[in-house]
Amino acid sequence: MPFAALALLCVLLIGYAAHRASLCNVRAVAEVINTGRAPMLWGLLQAVLWMATLTGVLVLLFGVVPQPATARMPIAWALAGGGLFGLGAAINGGCSLSTLHRLADGELGMLATLAGFVLGVFAWLTIGMGGSMVFTPVASPWLRWPDLAPWLLVALLVWATLRGRSLWQLAKKSGRTSLRDWLIAPAYHVSVAAAVMGLAAGLLYATQGAWSYTNYIRSEVQHTLGDTHAPTAWHGVLLSGLVMGMAISALQRRSLRIRAPEKLAAWLRHSAGGALMGAGAAMIPGGNDTLLLSGLPALTATAVGAYGFMLIGISCGLWAVGRLRRSMKGS
Repeated sequence: MPFAALALLCVLLIGYAAHRASLCNVRAVAEVINTGRAPMLWGLLQAVLWMATLTGVLVLLFGVVPQPATARMPIAWALAGGGLFGLGAAINGGCSLSTLHRLADGELGMLATLAGFVLGVFAWLTIGMGGSMVFTPVASPWLRWPDLAPWLLVALLVWATLRGRSLWQLAKKSGRTSLRDWLIAPAYHVSVAAAVMGLAAGLLYATQGAWSYTNYIRSEVQHTLGDTHAPTAWHGVLLSGLVMGMAISALQRRSLRIRAPEKLAAWLRHSAGGALMGAGAAMIPGGNDTLLLSGLPALTATAVGAYGFMLIGISCGLWAVGRLRRSMKGS
C-alpha cells in the first residue's frame, strides 16, 4: 500500500510539473528553429538524466530490479513510427503531454486529438498486427553493464549535485525557497520541472514499467482487437493521477478556460494530427512520454533512434505547416 501511494503521488507530481512548465517537444523543436537555442529540449533531456540517476541509485545501492523496457523489432518500424508521431504532433500543435495539459486548460480541440489518436492506433494495429514485428524486452543498462554502471552512477551523481546547486541558486534568486512558495509558483522553470518529472518518473519506472498514457491507450486498443491482455486497473489509476495532477495545476493557477475551435478545419487538423500520432505510437511502441520516461533512460537503440526520428518528423511538420500558412495568406 505505501508503494502504491508513492506511485500515485509521483504521477500527480509529473502531471502538475508538466502543466506548470508547459513542456512540449513541438515547442522545443520550434524554439530551436526560431531562435537557435534549445532550453526546453535540454530541459526534457535533463528529465531523462534525473530519472537515470535515481534509477541507478535504486538498482546499485538498494538492489531494486526495474521492469525491462520494450523494444520494437525490427527497429526500422520504430524509427518510422517516431517520424510519423513527430509529424502528427507538429500538425496537432503539441505532443502527447502537451495535448493533456492543454485539455486541462480547457482546450476542447484536444479531445479531437485524443479521438484521432485512438483511431490511429486502431488503424495501424488492424493493418500491422499480423506482420513480422515483435516486442523484445530490454533490461536496464544498470543491469546490462555491471562493470561500467558504478562509474556511470558516480558521473550522474556529480552532475545531479551541480544541477541541484544551480536549482537552489535559481530558487534564491526568485525568492521562492520554501516548499509551499515553490509548489504554487504560477510557472516552473524548465529545469525545475525536469528535476521533478525525472525523479518522480525514476521511481515509477523502477516499479511500474512503461506506465505512460500513450502506452495505456495502445494496450487497450490492442486488447479490444484480441491480441493482448487488458491493461491493469492500476495502470488506469496512474493515468487518472496524471490527468488529475494537470487539472489541479490548472485550477490552482486559474488557467482553466473552456474554449473550442471555431472552424471545422481546426477540428480536422487536431484529429488528423492525433491519428498520425496514434499510428506512430503503435509502431514505436508508445509516444514521446513513453520514450522520455522509460525508453531513453533504458538506453535502447529503439528508443534513442525513435526519439531522434520524432524530432526530425516534428521539424518537417513545422516546416510544412508554416509553408502552408504562408501560401494561404498570399493567395
